[in-house]
Parts: sequence; structure tokens; C-alpha cells
Amino acid sequence: MNPAQRRITFAICLSVGLTFLVSAGLTFLIEPMSEDLHLGDASVEAILAIPSIASLIVIFIAGQTGDRLGHRRTLLLFSVLFVIGSALVAVAQEGLAIAVGLALCGAAATAIQIVALGLLQESVPDGPAHVSAFTTYGMVYPLAFLFFPVLTAGLLDVAAWRLIPIIWAAAGVVIAVVVSLLVTRSDHRQPLGEWLTPLLAGVVLAAGVRFLDSIGSQGPLTPITLIGFLILAIALIAFGLRYRMVTVSSFSFTPVRGVLMRVLLLGVALVALVGTLTYVILALEYMYGMSPLHAAIAVIPAQAGAVLGAKIIAGHAIRHWGISRAGRHATLALAISMLPLVAMQASTPAWYLIACATLFNTVALAAVTILNTDVMSRAPQGHSGPVSSFRGAASSIGTGLGVVVLGTSVITAVNMSAGSTNVNGDQVQQLAAGLRLDGILGFAVALIAWLALLLVNRRSAPAI
Repeated sequence: MNPAQRRITFAICLSVGLTFLVSAGLTFLIEPMSEDLHLGDASVEAILAIPSIASLIVIFIAGQTGDRLGHRRTLLLFSVLFVIGSALVAVAQEGLAIAVGLALCGAAATAIQIVALGLLQESVPDGPAHVSAFTTYGMVYPLAFLFFPVLTAGLLDVAAWRLIPIIWAAAGVVIAVVVSLLVTRSDHRQPLGEWLTPLLAGVVLAAGVRFLDSIGSQGPLTPITLIGFLILAIALIAFGLRYRMVTVSSFSFTPVRGVLMRVLLLGVALVALVGTLTYVILALEYMYGMSPLHAAIAVIPAQAGAVLGAKIIAGHAIRHWGISRAGRHATLALAISMLPLVAMQASTPAWYLIACATLFNTVALAAVTILNTDVMSRAPQGHSGPVSSFRGAASSIGTGLGVVVLGTSVITAVNMSAGSTNVNGDQVQQLAAGLRLDGILGFAVALIAWLALLLVNRRSAPAI
């Protein structure tokens, strides 16, 4: 990379990394916050869901905003919203202020991530510098979750909970300063255009992910899940009608047309599905009696392995095989890496589960980094933002499906409302059986991703 590209890459990685402070720390913050403000269970559940809902709703608006208003201007705008949301949480005296603040934080964080990835593609479009920039970017997520959860939990042991959102606000200021200093000002600007269609597309995505989450946590035929399905159906109808009515819409499927692009996005979703650590953390809590903090510490090797996979393994694979072949090899390796879970028993020590998680999380982050790099390299000039939005949507859907496909067998094995200290021997047996099933399902899902990539590559290869 040349000096300008290195400067942009550093600014993007630092800015995006700081946005993960909220998602990485909210789980630990919610307990002292709810005790201080006397929030009920329903309020707590809503507050935990609000950041992700808000982030999904704005995901397609964010993609077009960066390309139309300019990446620097857009990043500054959303960093200000991030600061405002964090400040609202810090001074909140009731649940409504917390909800509004977290909604702003979640929406701004995701918007920064979407716009930043589009800027990275525009700044480092191809060549070895492109690989280096995107593998560096791939490290950001696991690196953030390597440190931020433990940092948040540690601070809450010695300080009041309001310090945490104050730190979030300070991080938003840092993002604004870094973007101001390191991202070049651009005179490029277009009208923002029609915004309702991309907003409705985001609502559909948010409703879909919440519906998947409710299937995993509540079951397929419960009232909450059925209400979620109704909301999803209404959102789909509203989006479909709006999309057909508008002559010139700001939302378009054109940037992701083509079988190869869609299969790559499918690969992103399936790898995100397999690579989720949620069910491993739950198993550590309920099968081995760990606290949430101890479980977060226990998966540090898995997050550290993910950093290695995103930067070293992904970069080496792309340079050695080329990006398309590297993506296929990585998804096949991910399928194989899920098989050690099949050996899980009730008497299996915790270190074995941690080792399994480290193995598949390392390969998963290598695979998703390669696929992300491939997806973004195919973005049409001037349309990197919408492609970044679709990539983020695919990842979100995959993560939501991960809760349903892999998390359900663990969640249903125990009575989670009774706490991790009330797990009996039969439930431990069921947990072990659930993890064995997850190994088989993870293998099958990653194998499907590999087969899809293999078949579409053969069909698109020129005849000799």
C-alpha cells in the first residue's frame, strides 16, 4: 500500500473497531444499568434488542449515503450521532432515554461500518494492496471482541455503569477526529434521493432477523414468533409495493446481480451462520457452570485465532491460490473444522470445547474475510456502498440463522430462566448431544457453501 492507502486503512480500521464497543459491552452493562434504573424484564429484553434492530433498519440507507454525500462527510455525521446516543445513555434516568440512546448508537455504528467498507474498496480497489487492506480490516471484529468484553466487565467491577457510555461517547469523538485528519475531503456530492424504499428494505431485514431470533429463543409456534412473522409479512408487502411504485428508487438490486455475486453473498451468510460463538458461550455457562464473564474470557483463544485467520491465513491463501480458489478452500476447511464437535460428551472437559471453537472460529474468519474481499472487489465503480450494505445484510441473516440452526439445540437443552447453577445431569447430556448435532449441522452448512462456490465457478469458467 502507498502512504495514502495506509492512512485510509488505519482510519477505517480504528473507526470501525471503536464502534464495536457497544455490541461487545452491552451484555455486561445491562445488569447494573437495569438495577440502577429499576427496569423490568420486558424493558431489559427490549433494550438488548434495540441496537441490532436500529442497525439493520438503516443498513441500506447507509450504503447509498456514503456514495452520494461523500464518505468523509457521512462518517462525520454518523460519528456525531454515535456521540449523541452514547451521551443519552450516560445521563439517562429512565428506560425510554436508554432505548433512544442505544438505537442511535446501534444505527450509527452499523452505518459507520457500511460506509467505511465502501470507502476501503474505493481507496484500495485492487492488487496486493487490496488484499492487505481487507485482511487488516478482517481482523477488526475479532480483535474488538478479544478485548472489549473483558475491558467492560473489568471496569464495571471498579466503577459505576455510566462510565461505560461515557467511554463510548469519547470513542465517537475519536472517530470524528481520526476521520477529519486522515480521510481526504471530497467535493463529490449527489442528491440523497428517495429514502423510503431503502428504509423499508432495512425494516424487512430487521423483521426477518428478529423473526429468526424468536424461532431460536421462543420456538416456531409461540405467540411472539407468530407476531414476528406477521410483522415480517407486512414489511415485505410494504416494501414490494413501494419498490414497484417508484420510478427511480434509491434502492436497487443491480449492484448484486449476477449468479456469482449472489452465491458469494450466500457464502458470506452461511459462513456467518457456522462461525457464531453464541452457542459455545451458552454451553460454557450451562454445561460447565461458568459466569458470562468467565465464558467471555474462555473464548479469548477463539477470538485470537480469528485475528490470525483474518490476517495471516486469509492473506496467505489469497496470495497462494487467488481469491476465488482461496474462498472455496476456506469454506471446505471450515466444514471439516466443525467435525471435532461430534466427539463432545457430558464428561468432555471444557478445554476441548474451547479448542473446537478456536479451530472453527479461526477458519471461519479466514473464510469470511476472503469472501468479503471477493464481494467488495466486484462492486461497480461508485456503487461500493450498496454492495457493502448487501454484504452486511447477508452477514446479519447468517448470524440470525446461526441462532436458529446451531443455537436452538443448546438453548432448548436447559431451562435458561432458572440460571446456569440449576442444570442437572440429564440436561448436561442433552447439551452434549446438542453440541454433537451442531458439529454435524455446521459441517453440512459449510459444505453447502463450498459446493455452491464450486459449481458457480465451474459454470462461469470460460470454455477451452
